[in-house]
Amino acid sequence: AEFSNPVMMYSIGKDSSVMLHLARKAFYPGKLPFPLLHVDTGWKFREMYQFRDHTAKAYGFELLVHQNSEGKAMGINPFVHGSAKYTDIMKTEGLKQAMNKYSFDAAFGGARRDEEKSRA
Repeated sequence: AEFSNPVMMYSIGKDSSVMLHLARKAFYPGKLPFPLLHVDTGWKFREMYQFRDHTAKAYGFELLVHQNSEGKAMGINPFVHGSAKYTDIMKTEGLKQAMNKYSFDAAFGGARRDEEKSRA
């Protein structure tokens, strides 16, 4: 199948970092033919954001960062609202918003099924 506007998910974590490494190898010596998307929940360590931005700049990746501004304005967080609601609003709804905003027709990323039940 072919897509006209795909995006690769990039959360700065180990799984998406491996996917990014594999994508770089697959398209070397050219650039990635798709942007990277970080659905930002606002809960990463400062150093992770610095690493994300440094990596994108160093390798010339097109990095898109999207945050669910409505969820942020409501103060949604995993400690007060629980992880299920937090994940739904900040991650799932944030991803849907970004997909619509940029008109992506496919999103792909890496996750290990055995590490998180919600991904199974």
